[in-house]
Amino acid sequence: MFDWLSPGLTPFENLSWFAISMVALAHAAGCFIRGAFGFGSNMPIVVATTFILGPHHAILLALMTTIVAQLHLLPSGFKTADWQVTKPLILGMTAGTLFGTWVFTILSGVALQIILGSLIVLIILMDAIKLVERLLENMDVRSKAITGGFSVVGGIMGGLSGAGAFYFLVVYLKHACPTPEALRGTNVILSAMTMFMRAFALATAGLITPMLMLEGLVLAPIVYLATWLGAHAFKVTSDRRFYVALQILLLAGAAVLVFKGARQLISV
Repeated sequence: MFDWLSPGLTPFENLSWFAISMVALAHAAGCFIRGAFGFGSNMPIVVATTFILGPHHAILLALMTTIVAQLHLLPSGFKTADWQVTKPLILGMTAGTLFGTWVFTILSGVALQIILGSLIVLIILMDAIKLVERLLENMDVRSKAITGGFSVVGGIMGGLSGAGAFYFLVVYLKHACPTPEALRGTNVILSAMTMFMRAFALATAGLITPMLMLEGLVLAPIVYLATWLGAHAFKVTSDRRFYVALQILLLAGAAVLVFKGARQLISV
């Protein structure tokens, strides 16, 4: 299929049209989420396409298409991000992610994702009953110390689990950023930073192949459209509905972490 696109390269080789459609639908759904919230596309894409493409291919292809989505979102992210919060978060997340990744390489505990996912669920439930708000009411949540601390912990969680950093951080950002626009813009900048770091590391390791880039280009039109639709949905959604949808997204992401960890435990 798609032989006409590039001589010698056949994207999605050995996949049926139905399978390709399912991959495209998963990427569209994930990028709609990214367009609406500024993050959150990779986990649903990878979970949905691993069974079709295999985990390695699914993870790398998700990176290719979400780069397309992120390039579309970056201009609005730069305009609306809360830079007082964003700058220390970038530094803290970089340090935390590197440390968490290093710890992950020396640990053998397959229960990590269950623990981290459960922790995120607990934090979200605490936020739902306003307990997080009461714990933070006597703190300057926008201070460099608080922001840096949360970003390092979030980065460590992401490095340990391979996901989960933003699902943890967004609960904090909900209180630190004054508006949904600032929250979404901050998510866009932070997720772009981590995404481009990953892309550089994977390209250096030789894992970003011409075939992979071609497959990303094949999916680019539907990804761009889905991202635009998600961004439009954000613009027409009330603040209350945005925060309710955000909590649902976070709970779903945490549940996926728990599920992935449980599946690893069962397979051991």
